[in-house]
Amino acid sequence: MGGVRASDLHHLARVTREVALLATDNVGADRLNAGELAVLEDIALHPGAAISDVTRRTGLAQSLVSRITHAMADAGVLHLAADPADRRKVRTELDERIRDQITERAATTISDAVAACTPALTTTQRSELERHLSEADRLFRAGRPKNPGQCENLHP
Repeated sequence: MGGVRASDLHHLARVTREVALLATDNVGADRLNAGELAVLEDIALHPGAAISDVTRRTGLAQSLVSRITHAMADAGVLHLAADPADRRKVRTELDERIRDQITERAATTISDAVAACTPALTTTQRSELERHLSEADRLFRAGRPKNPGQCENLHP
């Protein structure tokens, strides 16, 4: 075990990002970047979420989440409002149609995208690949630090 090199992981990240983009039909000139997509998916799944909550769940920097949400609000994709119970918090809300589109895309299975990206694999090998990706996701989620960015603090 432990035979995966950093360069292998970079390749895996690029390929899995390609599969995710294809599976969610997030392709073309108007595609969202990974941070934007993570923020919108989180807000779609948690209507009325505070920016601090989105930051915690996505593991992205608060400044990035704030920048993305404000840019999306300026574009009319979502609405921002001060929390009536705590004016320091900003609540986020997606238009219902956009929320439905995002949650539908996020729930799409990756089978067709995996098949498109791995034409040389057999159906059995693709199923095995999906099973391993699912298990890797489960383990990363289970082992995730409680504080976002904790992994970044391992190196001075």
